[in-house]
Amino acid sequence: MSPDANKFDVALFYGSDPEPALRQLVNAIDPFSALAPGVRVVIKPNIVVSRRQWLGANTRPETVEALIVLLREHGVHDITVADGSGMGESATRAFEICGYTEIARKHGVRLLDIERDRFVQRATRAAGPFSELSISKTVAECDYLINVPVIKAHSQTRVTCSLKNLKGVMPRRLKSGFHGVDLERAIAQLADLVVPDLVIADGTYGDLTSELGGRPVNIGVVAAGYNPLAIDCFAAATLGFAPQQVRHIAHYARTRGVDLETFRPRLQELNRPTGDRVFQTDTQPLRSYPCTVHSGGACCTCYGNLHFALERLSEAGLLQREDHYYIGRGNTPHVSGSKGRTVAVGDCAGRELSAAESPLIEVPGCPPNADSIVRTIRGAGR
Repeated sequence: MSPDANKFDVALFYGSDPEPALRQLVNAIDPFSALAPGVRVVIKPNIVVSRRQWLGANTRPETVEALIVLLREHGVHDITVADGSGMGESATRAFEICGYTEIARKHGVRLLDIERDRFVQRATRAAGPFSELSISKTVAECDYLINVPVIKAHSQTRVTCSLKNLKGVMPRRLKSGFHGVDLERAIAQLADLVVPDLVIADGTYGDLTSELGGRPVNIGVVAAGYNPLAIDCFAAATLGFAPQQVRHIAHYARTRGVDLETFRPRLQELNRPTGDRVFQTDTQPLRSYPCTVHSGGACCTCYGNLHFALERLSEAGLLQREDHYYIGRGNTPHVSGSKGRTVAVGDCAGRELSAAESPLIEVPGCPPNADSIVRTIRGAGR
């Protein structure tokens, strides 16, 4: 089947085993039959965290391994698995922890921590905060790019799938810089610039509250297609959102001249799902804690770590309604004189609140981990 003829389709296989899912999906949409043996293929998974509790946050290595096997069966041998992890994490360490290093040795493919790659500058075409972006040289110069995101919720953008997963092709300083501007418009600029040849969305396990995982949910689906917009519209719907509710999807649709009010991706179901396929997410979990959180301009890792810390502090009875927690940049300090504590979580908030009139509790780090936040608050007492 021609990719052009199928560009708005999303092929679906329901289940939690990536190997049969990938084989059926590749048979259905035929993405590899035209690839020459010497083609340079880059597989871009979603490697966010480098801890052992990674399920629901990172692309499962079994999904990538199934792709490698299928590529080899089609005569492709030049394969690189590449990503750069979130702030405070390490893709190199995550490759080892999650099993990617073993898979690379087994199949003779390259692993690339994009933080260690060279970068090339590319002028943006879509309207937004950046006139140019730095892109991994390996990604920019490959012949065939396969984007393999996780279908999951996101604390700042509601949903993250193929469009947002592309942030991993940039250097860390630029990924951080996205959070100091209009994040979702910047994502659309990047997605307009780096267009994958194939998207395989790993929805076997995701997370309904955070991009950093911690609460994995068996969503039980793998989606494949040639059009990132179609894939992300499906992912948004799976997590309970209309695509129009996810700003970076809406911005990207406009760059492609697509009206989301009328756009409906054609779904090709290769088997039948069991149970309810629509999940309810909680992408603003910090609102549920008995304190006030100011999170303007915060990167997702800092946001997620504070989420985990507040959960532990709440369980210990160490939060009060009068407390104010700050992360990120661009927050307006609250009126001093309240009975609660003012806490600056991370270096960005610490710099901005250093001149605050009220007593300030600082948790340094870029980003500080959840444990350091908890220990600092415990040590501060009341």
